[in-house]
Amino acid sequence: MNAPRRSSRILVVDDVIENIQLAGTILKEKGYQLNIARNGKQALQVVEKTKPDLILMDVEMPEMNGHECCKILKANPETQDIPIIFLTSNMESNDIVKGFELGAVDYVGKPFHASELLARIHTHLALRQAHLDLEDLTQKASRYISPHVFQAIFKGEKDTLLTTTQKPLTVFFSDIVGFSNCTEKLGDQELTRWFNSYCEQMAAQVFKHGGTLDKFIGDAVMVFFGDPQSHGVKEDAVACVRMAIEMMQSAASMDIQIRAGINSGPAHVGNFGTQQQMNYTIMGNAVNMASRLEQGSEPGRILISQATYELVKDNFWCDVRGPIKIKGIEHEITTYWVNG
Repeated sequence: MNAPRRSSRILVVDDVIENIQLAGTILKEKGYQLNIARNGKQALQVVEKTKPDLILMDVEMPEMNGHECCKILKANPETQDIPIIFLTSNMESNDIVKGFELGAVDYVGKPFHASELLARIHTHLALRQAHLDLEDLTQKASRYISPHVFQAIFKGEKDTLLTTTQKPLTVFFSDIVGFSNCTEKLGDQELTRWFNSYCEQMAAQVFKHGGTLDKFIGDAVMVFFGDPQSHGVKEDAVACVRMAIEMMQSAASMDIQIRAGINSGPAHVGNFGTQQQMNYTIMGNAVNMASRLEQGSEPGRILISQATYELVKDNFWCDVRGPIKIKGIEHEITTYWVNG
């Protein structure tokens, strides 16, 4: 484990001034920043102001003892990750167990040896730094996959094996009308800002309605409902259409026209790719159909399949478009416009 990357701040809490002076001398010689408190109540005030990296705390103190202070700190989301090492002359097993149950990371007996104290401090500061590094890396990595998929993996509900399952899904595709013309008129930086703003608006609607944002493919957006979270086949389809309507409205507020296609049906969902790099996505005829419907749609309109219509017809006003020919499908299919 690597040592912390900066001079760490340590709070020493003890009602005996000689103990504070001894610990302070040892810590300052090693370059640690120091704060002190004489009881648990003062410690809470100091923690609120300074946010120390680690706390050395006596157990028996007036006004508020170490165990009471530890309990309060561990109950607060803003301070619960600060490692607490108890300093105590009472090494009874019951007291030690109680401290660990409250969330302490270690105990050091009094009178303490400088080498032991420093070794334990170094270990727990390094562990905390490793935890913070992992948390930061996890947050960065999470931006590359859908939040629903990320949470499912983190909770152990999904694995990172090259496996798929077949599920009933509702699949959505959209793209920007006249995107090429827009890109030609904008400089690189302006285009980046404009397009990222558009993606933010679209993604916000996906997450609001519980969809899984599969990917942005150029200016196209691919979303599916029914995995890893599902509220039922009908409910998923309704949520998808409602999302599509609000996407249209959000795009219009940016003076952008989009067209969309939606289809419902069985599709294979899971990890596709290699052991080194995989993508959690969907494949199958239902996906291809949704993509074809988007291509056959019109500016500012949502085109849905017969399968999706049967699921949402009680919730939205739809007009039959009539049989149309879809590339890759031999027979004509009946489609519907969603009007609201």
